Amino acid sequence: MSSRDAGAAEPSAALKRPTRIAVIGAGSAGLAMAQQALDVGRDQVQLVVFEREGHVGGLWHYCPTPGPCEVRGATDGSPGLARFADWPDHPALPPSAMYDGLRTNIASDIMAYRDEPFVQGLSLFPARADVEAYLDAFADHYDLRKYIRFNTHVVHVERSQHMWSVTVRDAQGERTEAFDALVCAQGRCSVPFIPSIPHMDRFRGKQLHSAWYRTPTDFRGQRIVVVGSNSSGCDITRELMGGTVREFPGVNEWQRDTLQDPPRTQVEVFQSYHNPDEPPPMDYDPRDPQAPAWCKRIQVVGPITHVDTDGALVLQDGTRLANIDTIVWATGFLYQVPFTTRGEPFVSRPLIPPVGTPGVRVAPEANAASVLENMDDWLLFYEGAPNLVFLGLPNRIVPFPLAQLQSRVAANVFLGKMPPLPRVRSDLPMSDPQRWEPQPANDHHSQPLWRDWTFGASSEIAYHDALLALLPGPQSKERPPGEQQYLEHNDGRGEGVHPPEGWYQFAQWRRDRRIHGKELRRETLGY
Repeated sequence: MSSRDAGAAEPSAALKRPTRIAVIGAGSAGLAMAQQALDVGRDQVQLVVFEREGHVGGLWHYCPTPGPCEVRGATDGSPGLARFADWPDHPALPPSAMYDGLRTNIASDIMAYRDEPFVQGLSLFPARADVEAYLDAFADHYDLRKYIRFNTHVVHVERSQHMWSVTVRDAQGERTEAFDALVCAQGRCSVPFIPSIPHMDRFRGKQLHSAWYRTPTDFRGQRIVVVGSNSSGCDITRELMGGTVREFPGVNEWQRDTLQDPPRTQVEVFQSYHNPDEPPPMDYDPRDPQAPAWCKRIQVVGPITHVDTDGALVLQDGTRLANIDTIVWATGFLYQVPFTTRGEPFVSRPLIPPVGTPGVRVAPEANAASVLENMDDWLLFYEGAPNLVFLGLPNRIVPFPLAQLQSRVAANVFLGKMPPLPRVRSDLPMSDPQRWEPQPANDHHSQPLWRDWTFGASSEIAYHDALLALLPGPQSKERPPGEQQYLEHNDGRGEGVHPPEGWYQFAQWRRDRRIHGKELRRETLGY
């Protein structure tokens, strides 16, 4: 083609309509999507981010007064629900699942977006407010607020003529707009999940989900059952016993009183594990002779099977726990997509699995489940429409960098700069890099891929590198520069000088951080 011909083609290209992308949510994933959409194709994109609150940050924004917790038991064997009773506009959506001063369980340098580190001088495991400030600064640095419509609730979405009709509600009322692509980044902490326990209506004490927990001082003199042994369950039991690592009103008095023998707080805690013979994944084991004194006071028990006629909790081994004042359900959340309740393609390809699906928790009343149906092999694109993406679905993966990587992939696909994602093998574990090798599009799997998936550090690395390798450009297929120098001068824990990240494969220092994360947290925070 001559230079004249090339010049003649430019105006038509310039007249091409920008790709309209709608993003639901301005938390860590939504901000990542906005930044990457602009980075990949700023001149090709018309971007709108809908945020139902008046601020960025999503779940990292603290709500000091969540109000009463209303627990509704299920009668059909499905999970129960907890809801914020004083949140009438969004009764199933918590305003915040955070308690002030919460510290991350992930080191800040592997939690941060690529090449956007936390400010120097913070703890390696920063407090909640530091994370929120980090997200605020990220939004300001990339000038993202001008693309965000705050206090705007997405009511309904429906696909028509390969476009998405998005109906929103704000102070001016309802309106509908058309978009070429839709990104759901509203987060996983949507519907507080409570397991279905037979005859829970007989329980005479108080129940609350961990999303309502704010301070241990509310529980003086109580017998408490904390159900769950992951992050929130361990945080709450630790604080109730005096192993506090954060500031809250009355913390000095609380810690002083817990050090007495017997503790003057007069708190008795039973922690209900799903697998009581296994140690907790996030904290000290109360049965370990080397555990701190506060930890040894936690009484480990098995799952609750039912509630007796006198209100006592009956455990799997037959033990009865009577006169329990409070049950704290540290049992996680379900993913909710309330704006996809009708119309196509959701009727023929529903996102929420049916009740009774093996290994999947489903709450049909809230249109919520622990996993979504009809997603692609990467748990990123909806199979019913190639222009619908859900960010951050894989559990137990470092959130910010993953959301940023998924966002970059989605932006490239939306803008036609890379093909749709390939099929992968279902017969190999998630931690096997060969699982993620591209397969023919007509390859049919014998079973759904995401029914029983669990990501650990090795699975995270394999998934991350495979997704990164699909990106256009040579960086995605290379090791980071400076890796050799790092390997020669680090202590095996990610303490060396970090090489530049860019869009390279999973760096060795990240591997070190993931492998040694628990011991680093214990050295830094004491648990």
